[in-house]
Amino acid sequence: MDDSRCSCGFTVSGDETMADHLLEAFAPDDSRAADGLVHEEWAAALTCSCGVAATTAAELDRHFLAAFSPADSIGRDGRAHRRGG
Repeated sequence: MDDSRCSCGFTVSGDETMADHLLEAFAPDDSRAADGLVHEEWAAALTCSCGVAATTAAELDRHFLAAFSPADSIGRDGRAHRRGG
């Protein structure tokens, strides 16, 4: 799977990662996920407001993607967003 491309046409470049792109596509403005909880990074390094403490930034990104990614991969823009374009 090519983690540098998204099915919407986005390609990783500069410092924007695929996780950044997917979170922008899926995370609502109020950061409230389908589980009813708010998921935001707290000032404490690598900690989510829901209580999850990660050991790496990638682990925290995976937590956010799990919380916000819909099963059908349709983003707030109405388009599909899937890794591997």
